[in-house]
Amino acid sequence: MTTRTKSFLIWLAVVPVLTGLGLIGLSLLPLWFAYLLPYAIGAAVLVVLVAVLAAGGATRTLGASVAGLAGGVVLVIAAFSIADAARRADWDASYKEFRAFSQTVARGDQKATASALGDLRHFTPAEALCVLGADSGSGGSGYLMPEGPDTQRTRMGQRYFISTPRLFEVAEILVSTQPAQRETQVALSQMLQSLYWRDDPSAFPRWEQLWLRTKAATGGTAGWHFDGARLSRPPEQCGGDDDTHLAGLVKEINKPPETPEEAHAPESGSSQARQAADNALRDAQSNAVAR
Repeated sequence: MTTRTKSFLIWLAVVPVLTGLGLIGLSLLPLWFAYLLPYAIGAAVLVVLVAVLAAGGATRTLGASVAGLAGGVVLVIAAFSIADAARRADWDASYKEFRAFSQTVARGDQKATASALGDLRHFTPAEALCVLGADSGSGGSGYLMPEGPDTQRTRMGQRYFISTPRLFEVAEILVSTQPAQRETQVALSQMLQSLYWRDDPSAFPRWEQLWLRTKAATGGTAGWHFDGARLSRPPEQCGGDDDTHLAGLVKEINKPPETPEEAHAPESGSSQARQAADNALRDAQSNAVAR
């Protein structure tokens, strides 16, 4: 192998290797490091250019070194293009899959729903339950849901597509097939949050029965806490498995209704507290999903 060939191959590998190390670093370093990324890239480019000129000039292989460096840049760009195309294709497939699944659930055919739930490729059954309770197009996982009818709106004014009875049908399938999994309890917690946003406290007793069935299956004691080891990676489309958040949610949904005076006093402490609770619950879900 000639010196020119060696120089070409060495510099061909430099950019892909540095890019790989950079990606690993981004996954390990704290989030604030992303703000320094443009400066780090600029410094790395400058160092590489100086190094290729110095090494190429010293070994009289400047042309081969520059060609190898350019080839490495092309390889990285091609790899990112292929990865991006694959990501977009996967996103489109998951989007279409869940839209079709939600339509099946909305029709109310329980056998078809159970079959479709088991056939999902991009979502676990627990994630499916979490998404079904989401507001249509309201951010988060709501983009996966069709537009909800005007007659079904949450307390925040957002439409939702899957009615509460249909939501319970899917929850029943999940608890019947996977009661002992902590992921099932996480999905039920997210479902309770959806019921709270729908301002439907009357559904709580039925939800509580499902929750107690998971407690019996895990051998855990009844109460507002998750059983087993905390999930290192909660279901992507669900919130987290935080006991304090769950207990607070149960307390909120079981609050007595406002009096007529409170309902017509938007600046009252009760109304402000309820609004603050709504915002806190949404923030908790967003933070858990981002995690």
